[in-house]
Amino acid sequence: MLIPSLALVVRRLHDTDKAGWFILLGLIPLVGGIILLVFVLLPGVPQGARFDRPTA
Repeated sequence: MLIPSLALVVRRLHDTDKAGWFILLGLIPLVGGIILLVFVLLPGVPQGARFDRPTA
């Protein structure tokens, strides 16, 4: 269950236009988990052009 959960959080971070590497913030005791939670709760960016696949 760990790998699918991590993949889900990375996809959610991409939806908010953040890099997947931000998941490593969860490794920082106390503060990292809170920051990661805030990033995940942010509204999604409609364009999401940075991580979308090309549509051509």
